[in-house]
Formats: sequence, C-alpha cells, structure tokens
Amino acid sequence: MKVDKITLLPASIPYIDDPMPEWVEQWGIQLFINVNVEDKEGLGEVLVAGSGVISAYIGIFNDLIIPFLEGKEIRSISEVYETLEKLLFSAGLCSITLGSISGIETALWHVYSKVINKPVHYLLGGKIRDTVPVYASFPRYKTLEDVVSAVEKAIKRGFKLIKLHQPPNMVIESLKKIKDTFGDQIKVAVDLNSPFDYASALKFLEEISRYDIEWVEEPIYPPNDYDTIKRLTKDFPIACGENEYTLHGFKKLLETGVLYIQPDIAKIGGISKFLKVIDLAEVYNIKIMPHLRPQRSAIALYHTLQVASARNNIIQVEFPLAEIPKDLFGVEFKIFNGMVNVPDDISIDKELLKNKYSLKDKKLRLLKFSDLTEKIL
Repeated sequence: MKVDKITLLPASIPYIDDPMPEWVEQWGIQLFINVNVEDKEGLGEVLVAGSGVISAYIGIFNDLIIPFLEGKEIRSISEVYETLEKLLFSAGLCSITLGSISGIETALWHVYSKVINKPVHYLLGGKIRDTVPVYASFPRYKTLEDVVSAVEKAIKRGFKLIKLHQPPNMVIESLKKIKDTFGDQIKVAVDLNSPFDYASALKFLEEISRYDIEWVEEPIYPPNDYDTIKRLTKDFPIACGENEYTLHGFKKLLETGVLYIQPDIAKIGGISKFLKVIDLAEVYNIKIMPHLRPQRSAIALYHTLQVASARNNIIQVEFPLAEIPKDLFGVEFKIFNGMVNVPDDISIDKELLKNKYSLKDKKLRLLKFSDLTEKIL
C-alpha cells in the first residue's frame, strides 16, 4: 500500500471527572497520527510522556517520519518499524523516539485493516475473546475523601480492581480507608512511579503488605535498576515495564522475577514490538499487564484491546476511571463485571477535535510524581 499523507493531530482532552483529580492538564495532552491510503484512514497515538513535551515528538515526525514515508509503498509494517528504529537509535531508544514510531506504526496497522476491510485483530490471527479484563487506573487525588468517592464510582461502573497513584505519604491511609469502607468489594494495586531506593522501598512495602495488594508498580528509582528489583521480587508482588523500550531491557526485567511486565503500545514502537515482548514473556512464563496512560483518550487503548483480544497472555488492561468521550471517537466502551467490549473499529471526529479538544497552548505541565510532590521546581 502507498502512504499518501500523514497528518498530525495534537489535542488536549483534559482529565475532567467527579471527583476532580490533580492531574487535569498533565494528562490532558495527546498526539494522534492520521495516515491516508487512497480513501482509507488509519489512526495511531503517541503517548506524550514526561511533562507534556509534545514538540519533541512532533519534531521527529516533521524531520524524519513524514518525509521518509509519505509517497512510499509499504511492503511490511514490521519492516517500517525496524527501519525507523535503526534510523533513530543514535538519538536514544526512549519514549520520544520509539513513542513516535508507535504512533505511525499503529496507524499503519489500522489503515491496512481498512484496506482489506477487516479489524486489526483479524491481522493478528483473530479474536480468542470478545471482552477483555480491565482495571480502573486512578489519577492522583487531593484528599482521602476523593479517593473513597472514586472507589465508589469504580464499583458502580463495574470494575473489580483499582490502581492508586497517590504519593507515598497518602498510600497507607488510602489503603486503610478503602479496606475499612469497602472490605473485599474491590481489589487494589499501587503505582509508586519510582520514588525509593532499596532500603526505603523495603520498609514501605513491608508496611503496606498487610493490605493484600495485588501488585506494587515501579517502587525503585531508576525503574530499570534490575538488581534491586530482583531483591524485592523475592518477597513482594512487583510489576514493571512501562519505562522499558528494548527487547534486551525486557529480557533483563523478566529475569528479575517480576509478577507482571507492562509494555506500553504507544511508547515502545507499536504493535510489532508489542507482539515480540509478549512472545518473550511467554518464554519466562510471565503474564502481560499492558501499561496505558489512563487518560480520556481511546486510540492507544483501541490498539491494545485489539492485541489483548487475540493473545491470552495479556491478563488485564489498564483503563481510565473517567468516561472516554464517545462522540469524539465513535465508540462506546462498556464495563461489566470487570470486563470491557473490544470494538472492531475506531475513528476521530476531526471537527469536534478542532472545535473542542484542539491543543491551543504550550503551557507548562509538570507531572509531579511521588518524590516531586513537595519540591518546588
């Protein structure tokens, strides 16, 4: 197929919900990729990581990806991914380079599925399930009362498991309040976003272990300190992987004995790389718990669910608590008993995107994870 045109669609879909979180604007910056092949359109999404540094991703598209791919015949999507990764490896195989590749690569899968008039999961061998397990990944809330209110909302929406993003100084009281209020109605995981060294992590994990945590995510900084992760996995259920970008890195992580690994389809290079990580994890008999930024966006989620519907090694997918605007994406995600439907297609209403969700500014969007909470930057 010949790539006729690649269009970038920067957007701002703020995380507006009740209760309102701290990260309204920080999780409210998106970059969608639209690929045209004849009269067909395919969509991809880049996870704009860091604190909303969207211009870095746009620069990679304008300087390399668009001039390299527009007007070219594509024989193999995997070949495109591998070529772009090699062209960009000296810039660092990180979220900005590989995230950009993710956006174009997933868009190519989507447009090719349109060309042959089949869903993306058909290209992966077909569905083995029509619904996929999901959990509600919370944003950060300002008060304990807001955490409780969010748990109530998650239960009403049909979730069986939630994940907290509270700073360490609020995690223990949040866990205690959830347990006292809801008992066994809901399971809980904790995402720490890499605040601790080994000694601090060990002390913290020992304190929260009484609450039957499903897993603890990224307790160590840096997140790819494999030796320290291995020391913790002997006694605690650890999940990591949202900040891994290479197969070698995932191999090192799998060798630590983590409970789950968490590749992100919008960060690591797209579907082709995602499938390689799944195959690698199966060698180690470790399950996949894909990472997704739990924003009010749906394109990366759509592609993750396509893969999850065709691969049983994916046991659960991260999902936002806030409603995804169905008028923007043309699809409704329905949660029932901890499961979500897998849509066959997705779209973007470009007029609505332009009029309601366009990115109008480049404001500072500091995403203050755990150990930055009290610091003045």
